[in-house]
Amino acid sequence: MALVIDTGTIPERERLEAWSQALAQVIVPVKVASRAPGALLGQVRSHRLGYMRTASLVADPQRISRPPSLCVEDRAERFALALQSEGETRLTQEGRSARLGPDDMVLLDLRRPFALDFPQPFRLDLVHLPQRALGGPRTLEQLAGRTLPADGGPASALRLLLRGTLRAAGEFRPVAAERLAGHVADLVDAIAFESRDEPVPTTAREHLVPLIRDHVDAHLGDPDLGPESVAEAFRISVRYLHRLFEGQDLTVARLIQQRRVAACARELDRHGHRASSVAAVARRHGFTNAAHFSRAFRAAYGVSPRVWRARGGPSGGDPAVTTTEPATAAA
Repeated sequence: MALVIDTGTIPERERLEAWSQALAQVIVPVKVASRAPGALLGQVRSHRLGYMRTASLVADPQRISRPPSLCVEDRAERFALALQSEGETRLTQEGRSARLGPDDMVLLDLRRPFALDFPQPFRLDLVHLPQRALGGPRTLEQLAGRTLPADGGPASALRLLLRGTLRAAGEFRPVAAERLAGHVADLVDAIAFESRDEPVPTTAREHLVPLIRDHVDAHLGDPDLGPESVAEAFRISVRYLHRLFEGQDLTVARLIQQRRVAACARELDRHGHRASSVAAVARRHGFTNAAHFSRAFRAAYGVSPRVWRARGGPSGGDPAVTTTEPATAAA
């Protein structure tokens, strides 16, 4: 359900205070100084999309600032992505300055002081993201206050996604809203990591990858097991999960599929014709599509699951070990 606040419906002498309260409600507590010749007019529309919240501001010229005193009072642990739709904004934060025109984006660190100066009527769209949904805070802090790349790469994809999301913000069902929030967070992470050259620390990779592999083995029967659920289980972003597996022999999706196929092969080999149906074995290990399972199995072992069961497995081999990777992504 949308939250809509319009100062045009409020007596003129009360508009500035009402606008300040509206911004505190949908962004964070701030101070507002009107630059309009008369009483300030402004409208804010906000939607909740999973763990993401949008706020679209359409208003007269003004200055919005968040001084240190308000940062102390408010302990917001979140970032906001700002997309300029109309007009112009001059932003200052952390000693950095940025000028935003239509289609420009910038990341705001809402825990730290900032100022937004709007010299003309404007529309600014904000997307709030909790820190738990994003990557390392140091990387995001380094990105805060800087205009994001204008062309190419994940920034272009993010811009297109935000445009579509904001246009239809009130129409998404809960499941779709959660997935959209995840896609936005992943793209912000991608932009943040592309802005730095530091690799994932070796210690983090050595610590997490074995735990992730164990988690995959323990949840093969869950049909929803995938990069998104694994990242959520370890409280990391999908982008960071993929970075952890850079240089590994398999991607996360291929790892899941390989382990599922191997588990099915072992069960079919152990029980032969006494095993459940091939379809039941596949479902038990997380496959939801019989044709996909058959293709993945044949790609890994060179024969169909039924032929494998009839032969009693490989000729003197261990079905858990194969040098052939499954050819398609996890089901």
